[in-house]
Amino acid sequence: MAVSRLTCTCCGKEQSAIQFYKSESPFNKNSGKISVCKSCLQEEFKKAPEDIKHIQSIFRMIDRPFIYDIWMSSQEEAKLKSKGNQLNVFGTYMKNIGMKDFIFKNWSDSEYDVEEQDEYTKQLLLSKSDSGISEQDIQELIHFWGRGLDYEDYVWLQNEYVDFTNRYECDSKGMELLISQICMTMLDIRKRRENGEKVDQQQKTLQDLLGSSNLKPVQETGANGAEQETFGTLLKKYENERPVPEPEERWRDPDKISKYIKVFFLGHLSRMLGVNNKYSDEYWEEIDQLTVNEPTEEDEENSDGLN
Repeated sequence: MAVSRLTCTCCGKEQSAIQFYKSESPFNKNSGKISVCKSCLQEEFKKAPEDIKHIQSIFRMIDRPFIYDIWMSSQEEAKLKSKGNQLNVFGTYMKNIGMKDFIFKNWSDSEYDVEEQDEYTKQLLLSKSDSGISEQDIQELIHFWGRGLDYEDYVWLQNEYVDFTNRYECDSKGMELLISQICMTMLDIRKRRENGEKVDQQQKTLQDLLGSSNLKPVQETGANGAEQETFGTLLKKYENERPVPEPEERWRDPDKISKYIKVFFLGHLSRMLGVNNKYSDEYWEEIDQLTVNEPTEEDEENSDGLN
């Protein structure tokens, strides 16, 4: 027997069943309807109608699929049917995924447009980042750590990864993979603890990863700490890492060594080869300052005070 009235689990109001979207989820088997009314879903959607992650979160909570192509076509359909500035994109999309080809699909059947999703994620992360983060940096973070993370998660993961690689030798692809997995597991543990969830299995996974990479404190034969490395090994490590961060202004060139290299190496080399450039100009300027000219007769007379 069909249920004629339902109580919304969000607003708590008892309403007619037609105010609820149909659901084929086994968790809604008794009523055959989503437990949140249409009005509450619309209100939640309007909080951030341009935020794809927010929209996907709504569909995930009601166990309905997010299908990128249908979402884009629903936006166009809603524009054609709109009255003034009132667009019912969410309602149009729910109508479209309620058709026979999609009615039995749930969140696990979602389909994404990878390029569009990557571009959106990149722009969203750029908007949250400071001016020191470029679009290329964001793209590298997404490529290295994967899609779907918040900006704060990317920053935390990258900082932990850099901290590990600065403390321990990381000269192979396998070691890089293990350290990245360690960082991901640590982030998972951190988030689960914030939500009050158990982390026993995740801690075991972390211990296994630390053991595989010889990074446990009890493993004396494990990866050497940075303080145990020779100066040459550290130089090789720093030369192979990229990008090299810009130094603070006070450490940029405290002893002016770059000036001597440009003037007396590059400038002198340019002079030898007959090349006219900024280095040769700096070279001749410096030479003029250091050149002692032979005094003329007038200078000698003035210095002696004879005439």
